[in-house]
Amino acid sequence: MLGSLGVELSDGDVVHVRGLQATLIAELLAAESMVVSTDRLADALYGEDIPRQPLRAVHAHMARLRRALRQWEPEGPGAERLLAKAAGYVLKVSPLESDAGQFLAELARVRTLGPSDAGAAMEILEPALDLWRGPVLEGTSTGTGGGRLVARLEAARREAAERLASVRLALGHHTRVITDLQDLLLENPYDESLARLLATALYRSGRPHEAQRVEQRIRRALRDDLGVGSETIPPPARPGGRGRVRRDLSSARLLELIVDGEPPVCLRSPAPPQTSGPSAPVAGIYRVGGFPVAVFRDTNPEHSPDVQSVLRTLEYARKACLPVALLVGEPGRHPAVASEIPAHRVTLLRSLVQLRGVVPRVVISFDDAVMRSLGAAALGDAFVLVRRDRPGGADGHPAAEIEATSVVEAAASARELLDYLTRQWAPASPPRTAIEHFRADGAPVDMRGVIAGIADGGDWLELMAEHGPSVLTGLARIEGKRVGVIANNPVVGDGALTPQAASKGRRMVDLFALWNIPLLVLVDTPQVPGTGVTGVWHSPAVAGAELLNAFLEARVPRVTVLVGRAEGWPRLVMGARESGADAVYAWPRARTDLADGALDGVIAPQATRAVVSTLLAACLDRRAGA
Repeated sequence: MLGSLGVELSDGDVVHVRGLQATLIAELLAAESMVVSTDRLADALYGEDIPRQPLRAVHAHMARLRRALRQWEPEGPGAERLLAKAAGYVLKVSPLESDAGQFLAELARVRTLGPSDAGAAMEILEPALDLWRGPVLEGTSTGTGGGRLVARLEAARREAAERLASVRLALGHHTRVITDLQDLLLENPYDESLARLLATALYRSGRPHEAQRVEQRIRRALRDDLGVGSETIPPPARPGGRGRVRRDLSSARLLELIVDGEPPVCLRSPAPPQTSGPSAPVAGIYRVGGFPVAVFRDTNPEHSPDVQSVLRTLEYARKACLPVALLVGEPGRHPAVASEIPAHRVTLLRSLVQLRGVVPRVVISFDDAVMRSLGAAALGDAFVLVRRDRPGGADGHPAAEIEATSVVEAAASARELLDYLTRQWAPASPPRTAIEHFRADGAPVDMRGVIAGIADGGDWLELMAEHGPSVLTGLARIEGKRVGVIANNPVVGDGALTPQAASKGRRMVDLFALWNIPLLVLVDTPQVPGTGVTGVWHSPAVAGAELLNAFLEARVPRVTVLVGRAEGWPRLVMGARESGADAVYAWPRARTDLADGALDGVIAPQATRAVVSTLLAACLDRRAGA
């Protein structure tokens, strides 16, 4: 699988499998010995060109595959590997019978090693990476399952390559690691960790001037492309101004800042586009942070876009499991919200709706009217709203996960969000602050400080920051592994589950579960809600009910840490096994009505990062619904 698809025979010869048979095997292998429905197999084989009798066609392909298995393995299980079930078919192949399974097993071994085991890690990673003969399933057309398998294995390959470069540097192989790091940095041009590793290798190899240039390039790229490290915010346009929109407030500039700079791969339609020029929509496969992302830019809703080109791009995103970024609208153009949607846009909305739950969809818009339109629910899962003034507080737009005041800020946030969606693992870095300093007797816990003491580099992407501030939500990495964070914030409204905070938490839990991102829940909330933010409550259960429902429905791993107060109904909502928590730990000073036997353990604050990281590593490959 780690290259063109092939079957190794008992005599050592390899039979290369191509065409529809390869597509069929890829879809069955992606299910990992689980049943694949006949409808899904037909979709993988034929796409939109479904034959008149698709079930009969699939059964015929299965009969030919069973004969091939019997020829490939005449003295073994052979055709018995392929079993027909009521709902579809299953291919019985154990993980270690494939090169991909062997590679993932070796990578899992490396994840259990500590920093002092660099030599052992290198001995494992080098032969594991030698198993790769090219891109995953090279030359094979894949369906939904096969596309997910390709994305998962390619992400694992990148992780292994980064880990190998790190351990080689730790072992003093400075010169040998330089070329590997340069290649990795080309794929990930904004990765500061890789830049630091490369600069260190160059310094230790006696090439200080080149090391300085690497550091200067990464700082320049972050400053000029993303605005990181610069406090300059473009001034707002003059009220009532007319004429050309400034370049720093255009969708073209926003696109330029979000993507890596490489030209896109465009899937052209047979007919030429109906419009041209800067206002024409753009649809193609770009690279963002070195990873492919499907991008559709629609700046003028009054004209008809090249629908076939956009549909082909979205269909490719579905098959390859690529995130989709939609740039909608243009600053200075505020069309009235139409009461009717043209037929071609209904077609586009239908395609976008079908991507929900299959690939992440991020919308970046200059106009909040777009989010109030009839098709807003179909556009995306998360919204980045670019507006010249951020109202803040309860006046913030309820649909926007991120609000930015400039294209530079919006592009940086969009790139960071897409990084979490494309990279399941990234190079780890220690937190900036020691977590034990954040717990003082009688003082409320600064939960942002707790998150900074757990997350890699102390950094995390906060979502819906202006809404329900008594609950914090966002994305972070812990030892390189991504996690969605839901946390009470005692320094605001005593950390109470107000209706607005609970609604925000429910939305974020649903979003993280949709994206198959594990959850870390940090609990410190009063048993009886206070009145500091929203006034008198009708019932304690009213606010937490929708958040509780979201936790009950979320089928992703969840680790809960009781940081402070965790009693009664709020504990049941936020941190109980009854609501689906896979593991519940408590800090020594946490106040909870749980007996010690109902906890998985009492841990010191400074041990939180290690405990959560270990549990995430154990469930990293778990999928929603599994």
